[in-house]
Amino acid sequence: WAALYPGMGEWVSFSQGGNVARVDPNSMTVFTDFGQHKGNVVNVIPPQRSGRVLDLAGLGSADFVQVNPQTFESRAVPNIHVIGDACVAGAMPKSGFSANNQGKVTAVAIAALLRGQPVPQPSMINVCYSLMAPDYGISVASVHKIGDDGTIISVPNSGGTSPATATAEFRKMG
Repeated sequence: WAALYPGMGEWVSFSQGGNVARVDPNSMTVFTDFGQHKGNVVNVIPPQRSGRVLDLAGLGSADFVQVNPQTFESRAVPNIHVIGDACVAGAMPKSGFSANNQGKVTAVAIAALLRGQPVPQPSMINVCYSLMAPDYGISVASVHKIGDDGTIISVPNSGGTSPATATAEFRKMG
């Protein structure tokens, strides 16, 4: 980011004092535990957690819904399946690609459950491409499975990221 857009962004993480106390739109100022931040464009990203509707449905009041990683069925309420950003999915990142993949795993699991058949062991993937500029792209890919401990883990040596030291030609390929 600094190489492409020098001086055009500031990131203050929650753990580094970025807890937003209030926003003053008139002065374009965000007040945090760390201090005041002004900008022409300010993106306030709230702490990530599942939606309140899931809390109200009794699926848990923690940050994310605990699920069976083989079926994505809620551990708190039987026959309710939760995917994507709302659930705990182990090593899988919270991305749209992951959620799409989890939805497919869930559909297969529900079909097996309705037929009274064993639920197959899932293999899941995540791929994400980000264009940082018209001719500058980065990527990340990973493969996931259920580990011996019953959580979703990354399959060793199955994915990776675009190299940090990649050439401009490489970045143009995405």
